[in-house]
Amino acid sequence: MKSTFYMLFLLVLLSSCRNTDAPPIFMGNQPRLIEFEKSVELVGELLPIEVFAADNIFIVDTFMVFTTPALDTLYYAVSTKDYNWVKSFIAKGEGPNEFENILMPLSAATKNSDLLISFYHKARQGIFHYNLTQSFLQGKDLFQDTIPLGELTEIYRAYQIDEEQAFVDNMDFININQHYSIYNWKDKKIVRNDKTLTSSLKDHGDTYLLATYTIFSKPELKYAGAMMFADQLNIYDLDNPEKSFAISVSKKTTSLIDASRTLMPFKQEYYADLKESNNFLFGLYANFSRKKWATGDSPAVIHVIDWEGNPIIKLTTQEKLMKFDVDPENNMLYGLTEKQEVYRYDLNQIPELISTEKTTIR
Repeated sequence: MKSTFYMLFLLVLLSSCRNTDAPPIFMGNQPRLIEFEKSVELVGELLPIEVFAADNIFIVDTFMVFTTPALDTLYYAVSTKDYNWVKSFIAKGEGPNEFENILMPLSAATKNSDLLISFYHKARQGIFHYNLTQSFLQGKDLFQDTIPLGELTEIYRAYQIDEEQAFVDNMDFININQHYSIYNWKDKKIVRNDKTLTSSLKDHGDTYLLATYTIFSKPELKYAGAMMFADQLNIYDLDNPEKSFAISVSKKTTSLIDASRTLMPFKQEYYADLKESNNFLFGLYANFSRKKWATGDSPAVIHVIDWEGNPIIKLTTQEKLMKFDVDPENNMLYGLTEKQEVYRYDLNQIPELISTEKTTIR
């Protein structure tokens, strides 16, 4: 009897150790290892742009849009043609539900010759569009076309697929897992729901460890998430969920349970940003403790892969970049430093990044 009890105890202990060391499970599988065979150092050009208090950058058509949460106006637009200031827009306390905080631009598209930026807002219970073209022409903020997602809860990201359906990334706070859903807002029905990411976390206070930088591709009908606290990038295929996968550049597995036990300044931060251009995914790879990443001056490392998870090339810069984006039309990478400096890097000199397929909808 004692020996049986002892064997059961050992099995539980060993199982616990394996769970502690295991990376997050994505669609039932651990991430596959990839390796970059080629690395190129980019030479940056410092641009004559002043973007006081900016903490992020997004390329939207012919604009660099900076988020400025510390200012009274939340967004600041600069032309990519001549680098002149165009307009600041959406002041704090204005807009639907009187915005007080920055919302991340999720995508942009042209409709009836107007450029629309899409946002998700919890208080508004759906996706809505900001008409950038008409707002700039009329000198006032114009919001339109709310897509209601009121039937869904704990939404992390939401993207419009077509005129009836939306893709939703939402949290299961009870079990601390991640679910991806396709929701028909006209019928108010969930078309499909997949439990995509299994974390093994137990403390609800650790849900922030599932934080990801995300990209949704309408042409590919795929969704990518680069994890902040795990060394992996997840790619979900909306048409063929069984073909979804995760990749990692590390031979050493990363555990969210181990991360939860580490003090915040010493938690390892892996991906710090994710952008897409011309069917390539660009992931800003930190791979430092949060303290070292915040206080150090390490050059930027950017992993470039395709939507199949194939490693294309590793890019490095002499400058430490906090955020970045890529202009798909001109194949230029723009990086934002912690000093609010903006650098431009020409990707046209890299054969691997020359694409005949230009991104039209982001």
